[in-house]
Amino acid sequence: MIINLRDITNENFIECIKLTTNKDDNHTIFEEFVASNAFSIAQSKIQDGWVTKAIYEDDTMVGFTMYGFEGNFYEICRLMIDHRYQQKGYGTIALTKIIDKMKSFENCQEIFLSFDPKNDIARALYEKLGFEDTGKIYDGEILYKLSLSPA
Repeated sequence: MIINLRDITNENFIECIKLTTNKDDNHTIFEEFVASNAFSIAQSKIQDGWVTKAIYEDDTMVGFTMYGFEGNFYEICRLMIDHRYQQKGYGTIALTKIIDKMKSFENCQEIFLSFDPKNDIARALYEKLGFEDTGKIYDGEILYKLSLSPA
């Protein structure tokens, strides 16, 4: 399985915004546990510091991510795998690749992310890759942190 992160372009934009975590394939601005890709791409255009990428397995788009520097810390703001491709290991590999990219950011010593307290699948994924609960709530979500080893 070859997973890679690719830029959102004119050629793949529509495909990207059609991805959804909703099992009924119904597209909404805010899905059960994540904002839609269209909302996220729009947000990245009006707020500085965000990187948006499509997640591919070979030439099949399976997900989306948004990460970067927000406020005063590095954050993975969005990670979604389309409902058709969930539970196949794509999230784990994609998150590892995102972390590797963020490690190259200047002064990135910690990566934060937050998620809905009811999202047990996300919690298990994040903990598997070393994220730890900070004990804080951020925008109604649990805030986790990954401490990076100095390079």
